[in-house]
Amino acid sequence: MTISRDELQRLAPDDVVRYLSSTGWRRSGELNGRATVWEFGRRDLEIVVPVSDRFRDFPQRMYEVVRTLAEVEERPEPEMLHRLAAPATDRQYFRLFPNAPSGLIPAADAAEAFQGVRELLIAAAYAEYYPDAGFILPNSKPRVVREFPEKALLGTAPGSFVVSAEVPLGPNDDTLFSTVDAFERRVLLRLRRALFSARAAAEEASERAELTPFEERTDAGVSRTLCQALARFGGSDRNRPFEIQFDWAGAVAAKAPAAPVRFEGEQVSMLAHAAEDLGRKPRTEPAQIRGRVRTMERARPDEQGWVVVRGVLTVRDVSRNRQVWVPLDPDDYDRALRAHGQGLEVRVSGSLTRTGRRAELKPDGYFRVL
Repeated sequence: MTISRDELQRLAPDDVVRYLSSTGWRRSGELNGRATVWEFGRRDLEIVVPVSDRFRDFPQRMYEVVRTLAEVEERPEPEMLHRLAAPATDRQYFRLFPNAPSGLIPAADAAEAFQGVRELLIAAAYAEYYPDAGFILPNSKPRVVREFPEKALLGTAPGSFVVSAEVPLGPNDDTLFSTVDAFERRVLLRLRRALFSARAAAEEASERAELTPFEERTDAGVSRTLCQALARFGGSDRNRPFEIQFDWAGAVAAKAPAAPVRFEGEQVSMLAHAAEDLGRKPRTEPAQIRGRVRTMERARPDEQGWVVVRGVLTVRDVSRNRQVWVPLDPDDYDRALRAHGQGLEVRVSGSLTRTGRRAELKPDGYFRVL
């Protein structure tokens, strides 16, 4: 056995039975009052669960249970054991793709990720508690929201690089589905829905070069706190892709798939942009951007036009991937048009105004095609 006898001895038969009942196994009989027999799909797939841990062969029988379930669910045996030992625990896995050797992560990115998990749970708990909260959550939050992240246990999981979070569900009243509607499960289901909404908002905001798509999805749980938390998984530069996967508690049925939700680097940059600028008071400061012209618009050839430049925006020596609106006179607009057609980069410096909906960079006379 690859698992110790002590670990197997600590498994509770009732927990195993709950797990089997919730994952498609059917009780088909018993063995002289000493064990119950369970079948899954085909009759040749069978599990025997001892009714008591006092039997001498209890560890061996439980190992057979773990081994069979691991094969059926295609999980490593230690992971399967862990699921049976805590069958009423929902798990989330945050797969990061840092710029580091396999299995390692820069310390700054690790700190961002762990802080991101905490903020993500706060955002989801608040959205469940106050569905109409809006994009900017108040600093003062109810106790149930503040304490929700304290229930989670964080760690790392096999992979490069994976942060795990475990959230125990509500108290058990000894019925098979007693925790289906627990607050913890509702929060995590809402979180999963909010991830899809945030990703859609980021995609649409990127296409429109403005942040209003995030405001339009606040009823789905999208908030500044959520966007900020998700952006943290993109590392210190807020531009690395990541995936979040939900592994629902085996003893509590969940009407939601477990497929991972992936965010690409460009979407992460838009999430960071929304967290920093959306809903804030307008402010202006010197800035420079280097990137490519993405979209262009003007009414007449002899008038000023607007272009959207996507690239690296530098403000006060801090650089981020962003896209900004730039007003250009007719001559510079024509140069931008040629750069756009040839796929060349441009550089613009001037006064950056964050309007709370989008970023606008008014050139100070410096516009160059590189």
